[in-house]
Amino acid sequence: MIASIVMTAAVLALYAPVLRELVAVWREGSYYAYGFLVPCFSAYLAWQTRVDDTPRAPTARGLLVLGAGLALGTAGTLAASLTLSTLSLPVTVYGAVWTLFGAARARRLAFPIGFLAFMAPLPDAVVPALSLPLQQLAAVVGEHALRVLGLPVTRQDLFLALPSVTLHVTEACNGLRFLLAMLVIATAFAGTLALPPLRGAALVLAGVTLAVGANLARVTGTGVMAELWGPQAAMGLTHVVWGKVVYAATLVPFAGLVLQMRRR
Repeated sequence: MIASIVMTAAVLALYAPVLRELVAVWREGSYYAYGFLVPCFSAYLAWQTRVDDTPRAPTARGLLVLGAGLALGTAGTLAASLTLSTLSLPVTVYGAVWTLFGAARARRLAFPIGFLAFMAPLPDAVVPALSLPLQQLAAVVGEHALRVLGLPVTRQDLFLALPSVTLHVTEACNGLRFLLAMLVIATAFAGTLALPPLRGAALVLAGVTLAVGANLARVTGTGVMAELWGPQAAMGLTHVVWGKVVYAATLVPFAGLVLQMRRR
């Protein structure tokens, strides 16, 4: 027990600067507002395993994983990479659990510990690299969808010109926030349902696909509303409410898929 307390205190003290940076990133509420929920969810899953008859078997083998986590964290600090520093945390925690409680207990906690990787923000260069293709996809699909709906539209790169308004598919229209959130949610369900790897991967892929499709529907719907009700429909409260409605509707088929997999 004393060794566990000491190890926990040491890990918290070591990663305190990283955790402070993470809280600042999550508080901005841009792409990673879900970050606050990740450690809470991991702690809940770990708490569920507290009644465990797996015998405690401390072993020095876990020190290798613990050392690898610390080395990765050191590399993140030297490279000034919050992503790398954060990803080292679950490796370090897993190594500590393995060392203190043995391999069997560590395996039982592998998913809750591994889920902590979602605390990490994407590297700075990744967001722009993902954003532009998603914006272009939304513009292209929006153009064709509006034409199918009978609305005359001309696309110039990321601009959709309708008779009464021209829409600009900006970075805020990339849908990446909802996509990342769905990735986390789908992975959480895949893990808690203890799905086989292929089925779990299918659930995660379905969540990501639904997120992308929801954003395409959101952009197309914005174009329709702007044409019918004027440019003000493409901004302000109407635009925000429409986005929330589309994203909420996306959760319905996803929930149905989760329930079906759970029954199986």
